[in-house]
Formats: sequence, structure tokens, C-alpha cells
Amino acid sequence: MKKNDGQSLIEMIVAIAVVLIVVVALVAITTVSIRNANFSRNQALATKYAQEGIEKVRAYRDQTDWATFTGNCQAPPGLTAPPSPFTRTITCPGNGDTREVKVVVSWTDAQGPHKSELTTYLTKWK
Repeated sequence: MKKNDGQSLIEMIVAIAVVLIVVVALVAITTVSIRNANFSRNQALATKYAQEGIEKVRAYRDQTDWATFTGNCQAPPGLTAPPSPFTRTITCPGNGDTREVKVVVSWTDAQGPHKSELTTYLTKWK
């Protein structure tokens, strides 16, 4: 008579270990996928808010004279703050008849700080 009881117990332990490894791998992949999807969503929103800032500055330039525009292009009227966790900063350095308009939208999540930055140049065209 042969005894095979010990071998089946080892087979069960190996099978359970393989199943656990597969489950842990699936959970890890799902976690990374969700994190990447959230980052992509936030990046798209940040870019949208930056585009909105540039369009408001451009509209402000079109509605006012150049002197008024250059003195207040960082905070054009009608521009609302983006929702939390986003912050938007507009800078308009330059002199003469050309201004560089740089809009930076930043946010912080579990991976740390991020930003989306758009730049355009506006000229005195009137």
C-alpha cells in the first residue's frame, strides 16, 4: 500500500499560492489603471482650464485698449477660478506691442504635484 495523502496537501498549497499570486497581480494592475485614468482625466481638465484662461485674456485684449490690457491681463474680468483641487496662474510678461501670455494650471494628487502649462503671444493689433 502506498500513501499519497502528503502529495495532495502540497498540491493544494501550490494551487492556492498560484491563485493568490494571480489575484494580487490583477488587483495591482487594476489599481495602476485607475490611478492612470484619474491622472489623464485631471490632465485633460487642467488643459481645458488653461485654454479657458487664454481665451479670456484674448477676449479681454479685444474688448479693451492696449494700455488697460497690459495693466490687468493677469486677472481679466469674468474669469472664474477652476474648481478644487486646481489652481490657475496667469502671467503676461513682455513690453511694447507683444505680450507672452502663460497660463499654468496645477493640482496635487496622491502621486504629487502636477501642472499643465499653455503659452501664447498676443500683440497690439488695433
